[in-house]
Amino acid sequence: MFVINKEMMDYAEKNVEKVELDYKRLYEEVGQSNAVYKGKQLPFLYYPAVYSEKDVQIFQALTEEIFKIVNKSIDVYLKHPEVRHVWDFDKKLEALIEVEPRFKVNVPMGRFDFFYYPDGSYKFCELNTDGTSAMNEETPLTDILIHSIGMNHMGEKYGINRYELYHSWVDEVDHLYQMFLDNGGEASEIPYVVIMDYYDKSTPHEFKVFESVFKERGYKCDIVSPEKITEKEGYLYYNHEKIDIIYRRLVTKDMMEHYDELLPLINGILANKTCIIGSIRSQIVHTKKYFEALHHGEVRKFFSKEELNYIDQYIPFTKALKKDQNFEKYVRQKDRYIIKPIDYYASKGVYAGREFSEEQWTELLNEGIHTGYIIQEFCEKSVNQNLYFEDGHFEIREFNHITGLFMYNEKMKGIFTRAGFNAVISDLNDGYSLSSVVVKK
Repeated sequence: MFVINKEMMDYAEKNVEKVELDYKRLYEEVGQSNAVYKGKQLPFLYYPAVYSEKDVQIFQALTEEIFKIVNKSIDVYLKHPEVRHVWDFDKKLEALIEVEPRFKVNVPMGRFDFFYYPDGSYKFCELNTDGTSAMNEETPLTDILIHSIGMNHMGEKYGINRYELYHSWVDEVDHLYQMFLDNGGEASEIPYVVIMDYYDKSTPHEFKVFESVFKERGYKCDIVSPEKITEKEGYLYYNHEKIDIIYRRLVTKDMMEHYDELLPLINGILANKTCIIGSIRSQIVHTKKYFEALHHGEVRKFFSKEELNYIDQYIPFTKALKKDQNFEKYVRQKDRYIIKPIDYYASKGVYAGREFSEEQWTELLNEGIHTGYIIQEFCEKSVNQNLYFEDGHFEIREFNHITGLFMYNEKMKGIFTRAGFNAVISDLNDGYSLSSVVVKK
């Protein structure tokens, strides 16, 4: 990845006028595409993140290793109630987590984000297993940017592969639904799929693509807000039609905040007669307290020495933010820490100490103590170059990068890359999305 990146910058420097004209064309194409975030054109960088087959082999090995930890920790949570206080879920959520799905996959969909370094090492940032999104950022960007003159040059030299993120998900839904049926689920002649999320929280372009692919593959499908779902004798319905599969994009936090308004859905989850992908137990891993649990003594005693070595090497040290004996260290050594709210998403409320004065940082820490935060080791930046355009002209700049792997049914199915100048990389922090592709040789 890092060697190829240097080649791309060299090409741009030798073809300045061509590249600048090309960027103008691409910017207009992206503006007319479905590459949108919160109703606005997606900020993007000219060059994709170009990974090699060696990078992909590292990512596939990473997938296998982290799922060993993920599945074991979920197993520990379910079989050893004495450790559940580390997660501190309320009893209503705990009851939903305990429901045994009829397919034997704890985390059917996720996007696992990490910092990837030139020596092939990595450090996890967070594991998103609940309402996983961004397929609609990656796919339309790649549709356009793979045809830039810069990438045409790279394609002629190396050959370029890309990932498909929609049909590959429906493939896995096929497998999960069959497991559900094999374990006592009730079949329909034409299965009815509901893509479920609150309309104001959803990514409509992305949902529409999934809806069309489900229909193309022989399913009936609708996009439905959770309060519109009804329940009868444990089965879930929409508009009086029995639902066979719910593709749950509704994040657990939003569901629990509206618990009393969603009792038909809650009762259906507890009855376990509808195939809900994914189950609520994915919250064990999705919560920001998960990394804290992996570093907590009561949880760690269930892991082998080899597993603990992996955790210590790849999972940043994390603790609940409290006014304890470590508080002054957090203030003095602010550049070593980042704080995150326990259960928000899209990088809301995430702050890195190195971006604030000591006074500002202390104020943020004191606020975080009372509003439910974790404090985490700040991971070293992963830096790569790209073109920064201003007034139609570019300069080569260094960007901080974060890599995410789309995980479908515990298999790596795609890559999502973001970049930015700030320590916290996200759309909320002036971040950019990148197309992600793989060179063939």
